[in-house]
Amino acid sequence: MAKKAWRIIIPILIMTSLALFQNSFIGALASPFRQFNLLLSSLVFILFFLDLRFALLSAFIAGLFLDLVSFNFFGFYLAIFFLTILAAQWILKNWLTNRSFYTLLALMVLTTIFYNFLAALALYLAGTGGSLFLFRSSFWLTLGYQSLWSGAFALVMFNLAVALSKRIKPFFLESKSLYDDF
Repeated sequence: MAKKAWRIIIPILIMTSLALFQNSFIGALASPFRQFNLLLSSLVFILFFLDLRFALLSAFIAGLFLDLVSFNFFGFYLAIFFLTILAAQWILKNWLTNRSFYTLLALMVLTTIFYNFLAALALYLAGTGGSLFLFRSSFWLTLGYQSLWSGAFALVMFNLAVALSKRIKPFFLESKSLYDDF
């Protein structure tokens, strides 16, 4: 019983801490640094290395916390995180079938693009986004910065996970020379 409770308590503590750090510290930084979306990158990392259930639980916790402290309509982050994780799972299962650094990098960038388009579309449809987001330079600048930050996060966290875990082993393809056929 206590083991099952810790399976819920630990993600709550981790995701609440990350959401608090995202909202209070990263949000207060200067422009290129404030664009780092720690929660989205962490959710994709969790999906990549753990499983969909844990990623959805983490998305629920992070989305609920951000919905409580943000000025967007309630359910904004819950819906955006859930849809983004489900899209990332679909991409991971149908397009990116191996577990390499390039797969994580592509998944991070694709989910960042999906997240930003979905969030901007939701704000536009709710009437709080102003003009159409496709014609604003701030949308494209934010998308570029978030893609770069998520790529840097993927680089650091993938190498850390490989160093600490035995699940991902590097393998090398044998080099076949052109002259081996003769």
